Amino acid sequence: MTNINPAKITLARESRGWTQGQLAHAIHTKQSTVSKYEAGAIPVTRSHLESISTALRYEAAFFLEDATPVALGGDFLYRSRAGVSARTCRRVEAEANIRMMQVVRLLRSGQVPEPLPFPAISPAEVNGQVDRVAQEMRKALRIPPGPIRNLTRILENAGVIVFAMDFGTDQIDGTNIRRPGLPPLLFLNQNVSGERHRWNLAHELAHVVMHFGTALNDPEEEADAFAREFLMPKAEIRNDLKNLDLVSALRLKPVWGVSMAAIIKRAESLRIISTSTVGRMFRAMNARDERTVEPIPLPFEKPELFDRLLELHRNKLGFSKDDMQSLLYTDKMGEIPVPEAPMLRLADEQLLFDA
Repeated sequence: MTNINPAKITLARESRGWTQGQLAHAIHTKQSTVSKYEAGAIPVTRSHLESISTALRYEAAFFLEDATPVALGGDFLYRSRAGVSARTCRRVEAEANIRMMQVVRLLRSGQVPEPLPFPAISPAEVNGQVDRVAQEMRKALRIPPGPIRNLTRILENAGVIVFAMDFGTDQIDGTNIRRPGLPPLLFLNQNVSGERHRWNLAHELAHVVMHFGTALNDPEEEADAFAREFLMPKAEIRNDLKNLDLVSALRLKPVWGVSMAAIIKRAESLRIISTSTVGRMFRAMNARDERTVEPIPLPFEKPELFDRLLELHRNKLGFSKDDMQSLLYTDKMGEIPVPEAPMLRLADEQLLFDA
């Protein structure tokens, strides 16, 4: 079939965390055939399209639509830590892309709220003063002075669609997509504490607002600086940080909705405490095993906007289960773990499927 989009085969396969060899095994062919399909070197047979659709659990129509995936692996848009595998990154990127395609289809019949302007401010416009960008963003979102009570709700009320996803690893915090004609899409790791989730939200918001072009400095440092000022404005938190110790850091945690570690680092950034004091406080937290899992965990802010779009189609537009599967291309997203790769050989020991 000549109207297959080869990139969609790769996208569907990587969203499941499969190798080419696994897909080849599932559809009873050679890895070289799958490789050629994905490269667009040969047309996909009708029977193999049906087999690919069944194996990867995507509607056949998914592979026919012309859509170019967004590369999320750039310096600005992808937040991961050292040690995460390329395969895991590709799976997260693939699912984010498919979620974006689902949003495009859902928005044909539904709308997200857009009551507030969503600015784009490059750090270059403010001479690298990222704090000013955070302050302008709070104004744009009409956030009153003081702590932010529910950041997820504020962003969703501004039209941002937030996804809490199982990345299959704790080494990836989040990523995002901002494209013309679409609301900003934020993809966050659901397997984190509530306070970490709020920080990740603010961090990804920073990328969406600031990093649509070239960063003046390190984009990750800029995003963290934005998150600090956005969640803990210096003019409003300074008095709370006087005489800071671990007891007061723990008391301030639910007030400001951030971790003890973030509060301590904020005090350091404002030069209220010294770097050596920060070191002593962190060593004390380490001794009590509080750096990885802090006491008094905050509740996780669950996103709702995407689910409301789904409910609009189910309840008000009368979409059946099959209709929803066709609309979303699949009835399965983000399931972990992925299957083990088969290791199969012919009698002459020629390797057919990769690990």
